[in-house]
Amino acid sequence: MAAPADGKIIPRITAANRPFWEALRQRRFITTRCGKCAAISFPPRLLCPACGSDEREWVELSGRGEIYAWTRNRIVPRGYIQEAPYLTAMVDLEEGPRLLTRIENAANEELRIGQAVRIGFKPLTEEITFFFFEPI
Repeated sequence: MAAPADGKIIPRITAANRPFWEALRQRRFITTRCGKCAAISFPPRLLCPACGSDEREWVELSGRGEIYAWTRNRIVPRGYIQEAPYLTAMVDLEEGPRLLTRIENAANEELRIGQAVRIGFKPLTEEITFFFFEPI
């Protein structure tokens, strides 16, 4: 991982993950599905965590899910201090995978377990766009 001038940690783009980062730049949310057992994994993987196959395909995700759990972060990594406190949540995607994400456009007291959320996109650099989720 590298850090831009403002100290934020940004991921390294590789041949294996480039489709994911390019899709986010286009405001699309994709991941990998196993070509053998059809398991969907997030984050995208080279090998299927369910069966170990290296057969994979890229699939579009709906960008919708439900909050499984959340927390308010007061102690945060360097580069994000000016944004603290902020909310992060475990979100169960409609397609099955559970992921950790930022929650934006909501206050801590407005959130609840099972609440419907949708994806949003935030450019960080010319190459990197991050995603977050927000209540519907």
